[in-house]
Amino acid sequence: MRAAVFMEPYKFSIVQMDKPVPQKGEVLIRIMAAGICGSDIGPFTGKDIERRRPGIIMGHEAAGMVEMAGEGVNGWRPGDRVAINPQIYCNTCIYCRTGKYNLCNNMQLIGSSKRKFLHGAMCEYICISEKQLVRLPDNVSYEKGALLDPVGNAIRVIRRGHVGIGDKVVVLGCGTIGLLILQTAGIAGADKIIAVSRSGIKSALALEAGASHFVDSSNKEKALNEINEYTHGKGADVVIDAAGFTDTYDFAVSCCKKGGRVVALGYNGTQLNFPLANLIFKEIQLIGSTGFAEESSLALEYLSNGRVKLDKIISKRFPLEKTQNAFEAVNGGNEIKVIIKPDE
Repeated sequence: MRAAVFMEPYKFSIVQMDKPVPQKGEVLIRIMAAGICGSDIGPFTGKDIERRRPGIIMGHEAAGMVEMAGEGVNGWRPGDRVAINPQIYCNTCIYCRTGKYNLCNNMQLIGSSKRKFLHGAMCEYICISEKQLVRLPDNVSYEKGALLDPVGNAIRVIRRGHVGIGDKVVVLGCGTIGLLILQTAGIAGADKIIAVSRSGIKSALALEAGASHFVDSSNKEKALNEINEYTHGKGADVVIDAAGFTDTYDFAVSCCKKGGRVVALGYNGTQLNFPLANLIFKEIQLIGSTGFAEESSLALEYLSNGRVKLDKIISKRFPLEKTQNAFEAVNGGNEIKVIIKPDE
């Protein structure tokens, strides 16, 4: 089979490899669509390279078709359409036993070398445990099914922040996950949803995704004044940082109301350093959010019924042979979600 192998920063090679054979409990999947995540771009540019060491096949956002079922697999047959949950759980730790799978003590992720070197889906075929497969409805395309992971993350962020009817929500960052959070915040009943990012193509996309206001982040003081105006001088009930830099977390605390909540999702691999005074004296709750667990079923429902819209978020597609070009396009900053199509 063909695979796009990460050789070194800024370089992929298309390599011919043996087609994998499913072991007991595994299913061989023919990959039809794989998304490039923001967490893939850092290692591509040489940052936080432990997450994607050279030699790895990246790709943890994927969907495809069952090619073959291994021994002991009864629920899947050739031709079944599936989305892949990239998180591998141990099913034995205290968190798995209480349904908090995203906090698994032994969590692994396909397409990542952070905990264990595991190849991902930027290739023609991959073997996956049957427990990681989610049946894809016929009305959900493979491209949209590949975004099960970020949609699940966007739902969990809203739950972690306890976003509800009438809340005023600020979302920092308008990449894929930020645009999805704008939508899930609206579904949860938020009253005002303020998107904060640098202007350009993202301003129009943010408003289409459900933001009631877009604030240009290039001037911090002006941006804070605008948010203050939109929230009638109180600040936001919930601020979600989908960017993950020291200045964005500082900004998040600054525009959050007293007694409000800041949800930390974005993480760029660097040590954060911001003053705690506002956090302490405004009694702001800082809440972490990672991955997703039971949210996968709701994510699939949103994909199927169209409550989450992805047509404008998926901005470009590339065949597997052009993986290098695909990563360069994302790194250029003019694309949102780029999909690799191994079948083309």
